[in-house]
Amino acid sequence: MGWLYMKSLKGHVGPSHYLDDQLTYDQDGVRSLVLKSALVAQRVYYAAVEQKRPGREREVFAVVCLVDYNPHASDGYLFGYKDMTETMGPYESDCPEPILDLLTPTDNDYARAWRERCRANAARRVA
Repeated sequence: MGWLYMKSLKGHVGPSHYLDDQLTYDQDGVRSLVLKSALVAQRVYYAAVEQKRPGREREVFAVVCLVDYNPHASDGYLFGYKDMTETMGPYESDCPEPILDLLTPTDNDYARAWRERCRANAARRVA
């Protein structure tokens, strides 16, 4: 999937608020809620997203969005993002630990490897 660009944040005060709103919904019995999010270095958005589906256990997984925000863009496209989940094994791996701490266990190998990289990067930042 590619990038999505727009000329407006549709009334939201910034990229994080826009993305939080997009990932929070209640539709066709599926409830999705952003529990915690962060925009790191103004270029990568991380979120712990809780989903509840009928007949299934509650799941909290990570969403990662690459962000391009330029409110003064000459072409008028001030905001763009590329979204993915942790199961896609994103390259970006600086997810804050408070978000990682909210995630439920997973058996997806890509997600587990991504979480390990994020924890290792967090430990290096502290050291």
